[in-house]
Parts: sequence; C-alpha cells; structure tokens
Amino acid sequence: MAKILLVEDDNLVRDMLVQVLERASHQVVSAVDGEEATELLKTMNPDIMVTDIIMPKKSGITLISEVRNKHPNMEIIAISGGGRLDPAGYLDLSESLGASVSFEKPVDKSALLMAIDLLLHGTKEDKKQD
Repeated sequence: MAKILLVEDDNLVRDMLVQVLERASHQVVSAVDGEEATELLKTMNPDIMVTDIIMPKKSGITLISEVRNKHPNMEIIAISGGGRLDPAGYLDLSESLGASVSFEKPVDKSALLMAIDLLLHGTKEDKKQD
C-alpha cells in the first residue's frame, strides 16, 4: 500500500483514478490543481505523486520541478491528454524534469497500478541497500 497524492483537474478522470487506486488498497489524497497539491505537500509526505500536466493555476510541469527540488526521493508519475499539442512532448518534458514514469490519457489502469508497484518495490529495495 502506498500513500498517493493524485493531482488532476478533470473531475471524472480524478474520481475514476481515485477509485482504481483505492481498490488496489492505496491511500489516496487528491488535489484539483498544482496549487492545491503544493499546499497538501506542506503537511503530507506521499510515497508517489500522480499528476496531470495541463492544469489551470499551476501546471504539472511546474509542480514536478518544485516537487523534485523539495522532495527529491518522491516518485512521480505524469499523465497527459496533451491539450492542444501531442501528449508525448509534454510527457517527455515531464520525465526530463524528474517524473519516473509517464502515461498518455486515457490511462491504462493496469499499467498504472503495475508502475506504482514497481516504483514502490524499487524504492524499498533501494532503502534496504542504504
């Protein structure tokens, strides 16, 4: 089980992902944009952040950069439908800024859960070696 911060401005997508993650026994806190996520990160320390890229107020790209600086060990998964541009460009940029994994929308639920499990397993193995 992981503590996951889910950042997604689309209500339907956010609700669906919360259900998928909670069914997989993860503890999920959700935010509607990057600004709300930044506030939540002042009081919580999630294992993984799953963030949309194109959002109002504060983009996922900005959020990823900030989180990588303040929480260098937090795993980050980026998701994007691309907005006006091809989502691959945004996702490549998100990975170059520190996202561990990225997915195009609609997100493959099984692949997302598998990525979370792999990131958690890798994190635990890395900690054992320290």
